[in-house]
Amino acid sequence: MQAMMSMPFFYRFRDALATLPSVLILAILIFAGIQKAVKIQPHIDDSLVQIALAEPEPPTPPAAAPAPPTPVAPQEAKPQAAAKPAPQPPPRPTPPQTVTATPLSNTPNPEVAAPAPPKAVAAPIATPAAPPQEMPPPAPAAKPNNASIEASYISKLRAHLNSIKRYPTGREASQQRPQGKVKVWFVLNRDGTLVEQGIDESSNSMLLDEAARKTINRATFTAFPESSWAGEATHRFSAELEFIPGAG
Repeated sequence: MQAMMSMPFFYRFRDALATLPSVLILAILIFAGIQKAVKIQPHIDDSLVQIALAEPEPPTPPAAAPAPPTPVAPQEAKPQAAAKPAPQPPPRPTPPQTVTATPLSNTPNPEVAAPAPPKAVAAPIATPAAPPQEMPPPAPAAKPNNASIEASYISKLRAHLNSIKRYPTGREASQQRPQGKVKVWFVLNRDGTLVEQGIDESSNSMLLDEAARKTINRATFTAFPESSWAGEATHRFSAELEFIPGAG
């Protein structure tokens, strides 16, 4: 502290003294700007302005009301004198007419032309009527193809059996896991009821043959089409069922 007091005064305030010249210059500029007064000179327009006083126009007098019409006295119609008829001359007497009798002759007058004979009218020629045309007999309706109907029914039966077949279940089936095809036959009535069924070709597996028989017993068959297997009360069908492990 004593060392600081012993330092020169200007050295201690050297920063403030360094900014003093710039502060003074700024103050001089501000003072000079305030002292400079802006002289405002009035603008005098030397052009003359002519003012003319216009007299107001006299008011227009109101239009005179039209005079009422003068009543006209009705004129009396004077009767006109009837015109006198002009005198007619007396009628002249007509002389008596003499009538002379002329004798009638029985001879015909040659000047009178004899009546023309009537023209013969041609009789219409009767044309013979055309004989009525016989209509051709209607074409017989096309009969359905029985073979195609029967084939369609059989394919539906086989598709139905393959959709409801079930792979055999149980311990023996899971151990052996047989695989093969079974060809079955079955007889149906026309209404679709099952009459009998059997095995045409075995799969060499009792499990698969039994599963095929259960499939036939479980199936629901539709009735025969009307035009199929005419005259047959029953019909024998066959189908091939393939059993694969894991395929259902």
